[in-house]
This record gives sequence, C-alpha cells and structure tokens, in this order.
Amino acid sequence: MTGNEVASSRSIHGAAAAGPDADVVIAGGGPAGLMLAIELCLGGVTPVVLERLGEISVIPKGNGLVGQIVPVLDYRGLLDRLSAGATYAGPVPGFAFGPLQLDFSRLASSPLHVLAIPQRRLEQILAERLAELGGTVRRGHELTGFSQDDDAVTISVTGPDGGYQLRAAYLAGCDGAHSQVRKLAGIGFPGITSSEVYRIGRVTVPAAMIIRRTGEVEVPGAAPAATRSRRWRAWTRRPPRTPTSSPRGRTRAARTSTAR
Repeated sequence: MTGNEVASSRSIHGAAAAGPDADVVIAGGGPAGLMLAIELCLGGVTPVVLERLGEISVIPKGNGLVGQIVPVLDYRGLLDRLSAGATYAGPVPGFAFGPLQLDFSRLASSPLHVLAIPQRRLEQILAERLAELGGTVRRGHELTGFSQDDDAVTISVTGPDGGYQLRAAYLAGCDGAHSQVRKLAGIGFPGITSSEVYRIGRVTVPAAMIIRRTGEVEVPGAAPAATRSRRWRAWTRRPPRTPTSSPRGRTRAARTSTAR
C-alpha cells in the first residue's frame, strides 16, 4: 500500500458522506483470512485484507488440513494446485483424535480426508488465487483498534507509512489464537492450556521404519517409557500402492508427520 493510498483512506474516512471504504475488512492474512477473502470475491465482494507480517512466515506452523475442508477445496478447484505442494492428499485409514484412535479400515471408504501441506505453502497458493480474483493483501498493516456506530466500523491501522483509518460495513477477525479483534470486541475465550506438547518436524526416514498398515514410525530408542505414553505417527512418501480415490476419484499417493 503506497502513501497515496493511505492518504486516500484517510480522506475518504474524513468525508462522512462518502460511506465506507470497503464492504468488508479482514484482519489476518493467514489461511482463514485468505479463504474468507476468496469466498467473498467469488460472491462479488472485494475485501481489504490486513496482515501485520510483511511477508509469509517461514516458521513451521500447521502441517496440513484435516476433515471436510479438503473436499471443499476440491469443489472450489483448489485441490489440484494445493496437492502439487503436498506430500499427501486424500482419505486416510485412521486418525488420532486426542487420545481416541479412529479406525476407518473396516468402512467401505474413509470419510476423513487429509491434505498434508506446510502452512507457508498453503498461504502462498491461497494468496495467488486471491490475486487472480482481483484481491490483495496489505502486508505489514496491523489492526490496532476499532469502534462501531450505527452505519459502519471504523478501523485503526498501522502500516509501513504510518497510521490511518478505514471504514467498513463489516470487520472479520481472522487473526489467530491471540486475536486482537476478539480481545477488543470483549469476546471471551475461556478454557485451559493442555499440558501435552506437540512437535512438528519435516524429516526423511528409511522406508523400513514405516509401518505400512498404520502409517506409524518405529524409531530406535524411542520406545514408550514405563510412565509415559509416546506415539509417533507419520504421513510419509512411500512406494506406489493400490490406488485410493480423492473426493473426485483422482489417485493420490504419499503421507505427513506429527509426533507426540
């Protein structure tokens, strides 16, 4: 966003009769914010997306998507390009839901689909799709406050060229677990922090260490201790096998890694 654009935002805000600068402002340019922006563009609304980071983070975060979002991405025509950057896309025979081991092997087909893709790559592809639809992300622009009246929401933003304000009919908070929008809106987030620690790693292991039936990895020296359970589950690249179908019948091959 240039200095002229910032000045334009300020001048529009100063003219009350001019109305909102945007129908929707989205705080947060991660996967949730980008997907919402794409859906709005498909519906004929071009939102303003604010992202406090100047560029997509290279720090490993999420390592994939699980559940109905995978078929939804297929319906939106995004699964092909996302699968190109993934180690696996398709149904899985089982899944660990907390301490509960879900086994789908006895079903005719697994209802649970997985897309194993690093979050940074997911964000890159979603941002590319948003650009194709005419949308943009204002990177390095952070929401710092907002107020609401009967007509719109006034949003205070800090960007590379200083502070400015935007008026929008709606403000969507897609700014993560420590959401500034949620806090400023006074929306509680009750609960407790789990004592369990999850670590994500991208590693290469010999094929002989992978249990084909379950996808688990046998790691020498990592046997469960007497007082503590330790599971190792990996979705890893593996040799060709009997094809399995994705939501539209395409063949996928491979798998990703989580460990506890």
